[in-house]
Amino acid sequence: CGSGGTAAGITVGMGLAFESEIFQSKPIVHAMGVCDSPDYFYNYVAGIADEMGLVVVDGMTTEDYIRKNMIAHQGKGLGYAASTPEELDFISTLALETGVVLDPVYSGKALYHFFTTVLEGDEAESYRGKNILFWHTGGALGMFDKADDLLSTM
Repeated sequence: CGSGGTAAGITVGMGLAFESEIFQSKPIVHAMGVCDSPDYFYNYVAGIADEMGLVVVDGMTTEDYIRKNMIAHQGKGLGYAASTPEELDFISTLALETGVVLDPVYSGKALYHFFTTVLEGDEAESYRGKNILFWHTGGALGMFDKADDLLSTM
């Protein structure tokens, strides 16, 4: 997540949609923070949820509700709009092999870090056989600054 707006909307929507006891399980929202720490994003997304008018019950704070319904991961890498050669190679390889083009500022960096920290991390086995949806939010304008770097990986 860059600004946190998409993460807030998806997290609140999923939390409210799966609130009922009729569901045996609910999807887990994972947000990759590409420009700050996970704690920053929990707090920031909670602020957006408050602005959306979310009313939390059971004495829980809005941030507690967000933490219950979303896991924020560190995906900052070198920092905002700064890419490592590994991130750029991942983005280029993904585009060449699948036709899915991701920008290096937000979506590409987020998916790279989701793969390397979540799907290849200590809990990777818990994701085997699961359905995973990656929400690609665009970011094509972020490609212009990195065009030469991306071309050098091909």
